[in-house]
Amino acid sequence: MKAFISVASLFMIVLVSGCLGSSSSANAPTLAFIYTVGSGSNSIEALGEQSTGELITLPIPSFPTNPRPVSLALHPSKNFLYASSLTANTVSGFTIDHTGGVLTPIGTAAIPTPVCASTAVCANPISIAINSAGQFLVTLNQGVPAPATVVPASISVFSIDATRGLLTPVAGSPFAFPSLVAGNPQALLMPPSGNVFYVSNGVSGTISAFSIASDGTLTEIAGSPFTAGTNMTGMATDPKGQFLYASDFTSNTIASFSIQASGALAPVAGSPFPTNAGPFALAVDANGAFLLSAGQISATVSSFSISSGVLTQVAGSPFPLVETGSPQPAFVTVDVSNTFVYVANPGTRNISVFTLKPDGTLVPLIQSPFGQADGPQWMVTTQ
Repeated sequence: MKAFISVASLFMIVLVSGCLGSSSSANAPTLAFIYTVGSGSNSIEALGEQSTGELITLPIPSFPTNPRPVSLALHPSKNFLYASSLTANTVSGFTIDHTGGVLTPIGTAAIPTPVCASTAVCANPISIAINSAGQFLVTLNQGVPAPATVVPASISVFSIDATRGLLTPVAGSPFAFPSLVAGNPQALLMPPSGNVFYVSNGVSGTISAFSIASDGTLTEIAGSPFTAGTNMTGMATDPKGQFLYASDFTSNTIASFSIQASGALAPVAGSPFPTNAGPFALAVDANGAFLLSAGQISATVSSFSISSGVLTQVAGSPFPLVETGSPQPAFVTVDVSNTFVYVANPGTRNISVFTLKPDGTLVPLIQSPFGQADGPQWMVTTQ
């Protein structure tokens, strides 16, 4: 993952001028909250999404975490938010106030939960996710490759207290598997149902698949790892969990798979599909009609219509990020209303916003992009 330097002092100047300067945003109701993490700010940044798609500052705009938070996971109840800290090897938990968007540390979250007992065992929790039932939180630990002291890549699993949100390591955690190469895994994806999840393995060009037992222990699914391409980074799945999509950063393609009952992956006919240069992050809208690909090299977002896992580029795609500089988009998501697309740009420390039209066309908001205190690399939207 790339590291970016942000200038926190620019946050209020840029964001106020970008978000509060229009008369439309002054009277628009708050639709949802958006939380981001990224380099340059050891905190979770909080924004309000208005019904116009514009972003505004909240009365309390940020909440401290351990150093270098890089990934967020929202509990299915929408009451808890978790952040993994790459250099601290910890996970912090927060409760969410749905009135004002305020985050409050869970229990002893002021002293966040370690992903394992020692950095000699696991390191660098790059991505986290929660299973659909809300029972387990999983962290993907990149590890450390040679020539440094090698720490194996691994997966930590925690049970989640449904009432208080507290995390407890399950027996045997962290789990190591041969398909996870130290320093190489990039992202972790939990489908919207079931007890399987997937890991994109970067330059090994594969995707590993795992099942979670009722006690939280992990088993690698038969046939895993599955060949996907050259350099696999972001992943996304449709709302029904029938198809998985993975971006190939080097080949500028998107691999498409059908998800079998066992959790195994089967390539869709015609896969892989060409996309914008340097695809890094993917998202699927709430209806499963469109897939969005954020290209780091091209500084664009490609939009595809979806039919049984087959991708067809929407007319006019890819759509450029309307800004100067080098945004290097690292994350893309569709908001809770399924109307707006948000793109996190670490390189320019901002968020680009598009309206998602019924035909999959993306139209940038006039006020976009919106400034950020950090170099945003991950986003969560919730009401």
